[in-house]
Amino acid sequence: MSFVNIFNHQIEIKRKKGMRSLRLSVKADGRIVLSVGRVYPLFLIKNFLQTKQAWLEDSLVKIKTRNSLFSLKHTALEITKYKKQTKVLVEERLKYFNQFYNFQYNRIAVRNQSSRWGSCSSKKNLNFNYRLCLLPQDLADMVIVHELCHLQEMNHSKAFWVQVAKTIPSYKILEKKLKKI
Repeated sequence: MSFVNIFNHQIEIKRKKGMRSLRLSVKADGRIVLSVGRVYPLFLIKNFLQTKQAWLEDSLVKIKTRNSLFSLKHTALEITKYKKQTKVLVEERLKYFNQFYNFQYNRIAVRNQSSRWGSCSSKKNLNFNYRLCLLPQDLADMVIVHELCHLQEMNHSKAFWVQVAKTIPSYKILEKKLKKI
């Protein structure tokens, strides 16, 4: 593992055996990682990074914005309050939206997650971030319907998005808004 500094950012270079392409990623903690083949020359790495400057800057802004919301320091009392509010919100909205789907689910959990708004397990348990109650209603509904639809489609296939569109026809716009948070 080595590092290169470019655009005032330190980029971690991971050299991997047998890798034939370059893979640039920005981690949730803001680290920038470039995976390349073991013998890929440094001057080509720098050329590649220069072509990705705009994408890299945009990704770093998104990560910083997202981390600012997720890093808000709430007291234990506030977290407890928000968890209760989110649980009520989720139960009410699931009841409403599930009229259109009639999906079966097991447990609903509200958690202090660091980077996700929600998830659905293969055991049909729905999990939501306690910060969901802090989102605008349309974005919270998007997250709730998204996880609800995973009960039928445990992927992001076309069939999954058809299910989401039944009750959230503007899901593409809302997904973009949510990603900016």
